[in-house]
Amino acid sequence: MQLGKLQEVLPQLQALGVHVAAVSADDLEGAKIMIERQHLTFPILSDPEGVMLKSWSRWDFGNGVGLAGTFILDRDLKPVFFEDDGERFYKRPRIDRVVDVARTLAR
Repeated sequence: MQLGKLQEVLPQLQALGVHVAAVSADDLEGAKIMIERQHLTFPILSDPEGVMLKSWSRWDFGNGVGLAGTFILDRDLKPVFFEDDGERFYKRPRIDRVVDVARTLAR
């Protein structure tokens, strides 16, 4: 998901009781730069070793890099939505689709 678009709907998601975070395979400095460049107000979690990304099958072992993907978890931290963003980092799910899933969780 494009983080800038997510930032735009953050108040709407927060009103639904949704907590937002992103996970990056960058180190802490890289995550900090991303937050500053895009003026993000939600946390970017740093996972340079890919611990979380590997456990969610979002790691390219051959190249040693994280893969893009968008997850929405319910209150029990179980995935209710996943979209494989593939190798093209510009390909992301439509923001309205993500908000619609968040609305179903708020019910």
